[in-house]
Amino acid sequence: MRKSVQSETFNKIVEASLQLFNQEGERVITTNHIAERMNISTGKLYYHFRNKEEIINELYQRYVKGMADQLSAALSHSNSIEAMVMAMEKTLRHIWSFRFLPKSLPSLFCINPQLEEEHQQLSRGQLNGKLGQLFTRLREQGMILVDDQQLSHLVQHFQMVQTGWISTIKQNASAAELDKLVQSGCRSLMYLLTPYVSPRFQSPFERACARFA
Repeated sequence: MRKSVQSETFNKIVEASLQLFNQEGERVITTNHIAERMNISTGKLYYHFRNKEEIINELYQRYVKGMADQLSAALSHSNSIEAMVMAMEKTLRHIWSFRFLPKSLPSLFCINPQLEEEHQQLSRGQLNGKLGQLFTRLREQGMILVDDQQLSHLVQHFQMVQTGWISTIKQNASAAELDKLVQSGCRSLMYLLTPYVSPRFQSPFERACARFA
């Protein structure tokens, strides 16, 4: 079992693992590589994590929490299109910081059933639920005009674009390349909303879209 979850070493193991997984891909990285990066013994690493799968599960929890936090921020400012756009941008950058995960999830599920179970509960439940709340709030405020079926499709397509967006970016993109691709990703998300924006909010919506032209 994991120990000292809040310890400095625990968090450093997680951070070092994330760097290595993002740089090299999780398949080629072993616990030996992680211990070597940190200049600690594998025994010390195993005190906190029994295996690589436990580290990945911890990273997944942090990945989902970051996504949920951004959706909560958007919900708290759901009367502002600009605040929503900012939350979209931060969400894409958060996905980039955990980029190995969305690229590797299908293969990880095959060897890590616990991760697949968590994905079902957290990503498809918690994240879809929060995104649904956000679009429902926008509908209540008259910002978008959608029926229940359209709202459900928006949630599904938003999730698909957000997670699929990362597959268009090379493993070690430069900061300048990332900035351009984040803009492109935000533009794609805004386009999903375009057909449903009410006439009353069309002008501020177009101004927000212009940021990513």
